[in-house]
Amino acid sequence: MKNSIIKPFCFVLIILIIVWEQSAAGLNSLILPSVGETINALIELAESGVLFSSFIITLERTIIAYSAAVVVGVVLALLMHRFELFNRAFRPLITLIQATPPVVWIALAIIWFGVAEDLTPIFLIFIVSMPVIFVNVFQGVEDMNNDLIEMAEVYSTPRIRILKEIYLPSLLPSLVSALSVAFAFAWKSSVFAEFIGSSSGIGYQISRANSLMATDRLFAWTIILLLFMIFVEYYLLEKLKAKVSRWKNE
Repeated sequence: MKNSIIKPFCFVLIILIIVWEQSAAGLNSLILPSVGETINALIELAESGVLFSSFIITLERTIIAYSAAVVVGVVLALLMHRFELFNRAFRPLITLIQATPPVVWIALAIIWFGVAEDLTPIFLIFIVSMPVIFVNVFQGVEDMNNDLIEMAEVYSTPRIRILKEIYLPSLLPSLVSALSVAFAFAWKSSVFAEFIGSSSGIGYQISRANSLMATDRLFAWTIILLLFMIFVEYYLLEKLKAKVSRWKNE
């Protein structure tokens, strides 16, 4: 995370923690636990091993479904750009999938797969993330310089070279943006699916904390989720964006 982001963020974070602690002082811990109570709950979860095991389960499901969504989304975008009939036939279907609320998909997933260990969360993550990847990549393909592609084809340029030197540089900015947005959708969808239709993972642990009215644990799990997303967005994806930028400049 860059210094330009870290310093203002830390300042805002300190203010939020102060406001949180002051608000908790006048309320029952069942409604709003203090910072100290939340940290203690976090330590208990870590020491019991539940934090690590649940995090890994949720992360594995997210990565599997997210990877599948990226592959399918990119392939569909390229096919629909290449074949107009394919685009006219399947583009409305993508729109319908994207317009359907996640709660409908999770209800259907539970009917189809039951309260499965992996299938229900993976299905929801995929069905929510794939249209995000598709839309961003398809727009990037549509915005490409078609004259340059036609010129390369006229001169019998190998297809692999066209993909590497024309398609890839044009698509990378859209793809990186899609990866960022889609992962946020995937991570939230994973937790939501586990909350409703699974017996393991972070979402399930949040569901348990909610049913036991363990608000301190609920806050502890929320902190884990937010910290991980900050790490992904401002460390992993920032590194990816920097590499893409350097590669394009070269």
